[in-house]
Amino acid sequence: MDELVECLGLRELLDAGGFKGITNFEAIYDEMSSSGETPSLVAEIEQRVLDYFDSLRLPESVNLYDLLLLSLREKDFIASFNWDPFLIQAYLRNGAHAPLPRLAFLHGNVAATACVKDRVKGIYGQRCRVCDLPFPRSRLLYPVKHKNYKADPYIANEWHELEIFMKEAYLLTVFGYAAPSTDIEAVGLMNRIWGENPTFELAQVSIVDIKPREELERTWEPFFCRSHYGIHKTLEHTWSFRYPRRSGEGLAMATLQNAPWKDNPFPSTKALNDLHRWLEPLLEEERMGEFTGTPCPDVK
Repeated sequence: MDELVECLGLRELLDAGGFKGITNFEAIYDEMSSSGETPSLVAEIEQRVLDYFDSLRLPESVNLYDLLLLSLREKDFIASFNWDPFLIQAYLRNGAHAPLPRLAFLHGNVAATACVKDRVKGIYGQRCRVCDLPFPRSRLLYPVKHKNYKADPYIANEWHELEIFMKEAYLLTVFGYAAPSTDIEAVGLMNRIWGENPTFELAQVSIVDIKPREELERTWEPFFCRSHYGIHKTLEHTWSFRYPRRSGEGLAMATLQNAPWKDNPFPSTKALNDLHRWLEPLLEEERMGEFTGTPCPDVK
């Protein structure tokens, strides 16, 4: 957010609007949208943000978004605050090869949308399967201080789905989310939901962030139960990446059965076809309803 002003070339526009010297995008947008004094400037900035994120594309080689989606199953859930289309792009190119987790975009997204009338979620550029009308753009819910997640039906539904999944989750992974002061309402809501989880005292929390450990422990302490948490610099050491598509089973075997499985990490291949081939034994187990810790064959 601190770099967004320069990244989008907004400096001259903001200076002309009376916002000289301010670099934090959240602070600028909060002031503009709350005051209601510069509607044309707000509209111009919103359009530039939309155009920028809409232009982003994933590389063809295997990347973090492919691995994140393929590490999880249909029972799992990813809730994102990001406006970029990367999760959707990775979903489209991997969905035919493996059942993937549910997705929710808590602040809106340039690629995700819904037909509110028919209550059908979809992808911008496609059509509603009920009314056959094109899906509209979802509104990007910018991170201003006073959010009203119930004001937009699409955003309200995304938060409702998060609540359902967090109340039943056995593993919670927070990846790169800073829990900023401007998002205090969101953090408080998630904390309340997680605290209502009946498996809270058994569940595991993983925090993936490059900040100092002490700072992260202070930030996320309300989400921890005793020592049932881990703090990592990358996703590589999380349960989901140590045991792709078997994170819950891997955790249960280690903590409840005292019989930990051998790690079965993704191969280092950059070819999607090789990655999909490596996953096939795990997918066959899922089709058979059998879940083991047997590693997949190596991909050369």
